Amino acid sequence: MKKKSGSYGDSNAYTFMFFPEGRGSPFTLRVHRYIIYMTVASIVVLLLGLAVLLYKAGDIAVKLQLVRDLKMENARLHEHSKDLEISSQKIVGIDSMTAYLRRLAKVADIKEGIAPSPVAAVQAGAERSDGLVVRTGTTSEFAVSVPNIMPVTGWITKHFSNDQAAPHLGIDIAATSGTPVKATATGAVEDVRNDKYYGMIVEVRHENGFLTRYGHCSQILASVGDRVNRGQTIALVGSTGRSTAPHVHYEVMKYGKHVDPMDFIGTHKQ
Repeated sequence: MKKKSGSYGDSNAYTFMFFPEGRGSPFTLRVHRYIIYMTVASIVVLLLGLAVLLYKAGDIAVKLQLVRDLKMENARLHEHSKDLEISSQKIVGIDSMTAYLRRLAKVADIKEGIAPSPVAAVQAGAERSDGLVVRTGTTSEFAVSVPNIMPVTGWITKHFSNDQAAPHLGIDIAATSGTPVKATATGAVEDVRNDKYYGMIVEVRHENGFLTRYGHCSQILASVGDRVNRGQTIALVGSTGRSTAPHVHYEVMKYGKHVDPMDFIGTHKQ
């Protein structure tokens, strides 16, 4: 290789001479030095880029492994969360059933170690002092005669109040017009009428002195004297009478006295 300079050639170029082995004439290749510099620089940049790429690839591989580990941990935690949710639901159900049994015991006036209450005394059909006859059979028969479910699937917009200044002797449950209204306990339809305030109303008489009333219905599906079961549809939600929107006005009476329906509801779902 010769570098030409001075009067012999361009000092910024290099001449490479090649001598082939065997036959053939030698030949020369003249390359500008900037081309050589750029070639060397390109090779250096390429090597550096390759090194950076390898480093990044390793870093990405580590992060991908971390993501896989996190996904596995998230799946495990999700399963654990589902188990906890199921356990929580079971606990809530047990608490709800415990509260319901306490209410049921209160309704039946069952007190351990105390003489039978008037309700227990008339289980064979005895007459109370107020003239009502209470007929009770087995525990299951007694349970189905207690209004212990919600009459309709909806939202309570007004609760029970016996405040003399502004009494509200039931609860209001908002629901879409036409939603089924269900009997909250086993009994017999005692009255169906169109009331000035409560619109189309149906009353069901139950065992043990209970009576339930369902107002503002759009349609009554049961007739007086019909025997109905707990959960049976007896009417449809409406807005009859003095009502501003579709809802059910639901009342519970025990021996003729209004009581808070929520005192007897063990669960809001059937």
